[in-house]
Amino acid sequence: MEVGSAPRRLPPAERRDQLIDAALTVAARDGHERLAFEAVAKRAGVTRNLVYHYFPGGRQELLEAAVHRAGEQLSSDWVTDPDIPLPERLASNLNRMMDHAAEPTDAWLLYRQGRGLVEPRLLEIAARYRERVISNIALNQLGNSKPPPLVHIALDGFLAYVETVVETALADGIERERVVAVVAPALAATVDAAVDAAGMAAGVGEPPKKGRGRRG
Repeated sequence: MEVGSAPRRLPPAERRDQLIDAALTVAARDGHERLAFEAVAKRAGVTRNLVYHYFPGGRQELLEAAVHRAGEQLSSDWVTDPDIPLPERLASNLNRMMDHAAEPTDAWLLYRQGRGLVEPRLLEIAARYRERVISNIALNQLGNSKPPPLVHIALDGFLAYVETVVETALADGIERERVVAVVAPALAATVDAAVDAAGMAAGVGEPPKKGRGRRG
């Protein structure tokens, strides 16, 4: 924006989206703790007062909006259509995760920063979107988006494992097909073991049925 020029007029919803995207970029690249109205205004080509107009709650409100945006971008469009073979769903979802990590996108950078978050409200927001991903994994593997607690814990840990595998494989130049070949059987084994453990905890006496993870 040229000195003395006014920001281009946008409908309120578009302007708010623009400012959230700018905040996401600033927080992702400079660190969420350095997010400031001045940096967001400069990124969006608007005045600081305009940013405050849309986010009167201050820096915290803007940061929360950025964390929401990152979570939405990472957790939406997860493939769960049962008409698509499970191996294709798994490959598609893993490739989508690898797309974010390979760029890396602003959403991925901010999400990975979340490992060091201590602010309760930000942790709550990040957890909401992580829960969406876990539910989608459970839906694909078990046909149920609300798995028992032990299965949920196992999937949460497995997701952390996959994130590390994805970043390490990309850094080492390992082909995506090989990543999928490692993750798919590991996920099936994790689900089988967790379901068996959940059945034992519930006192289920039937022999465990293997293959619940539906390898493929």
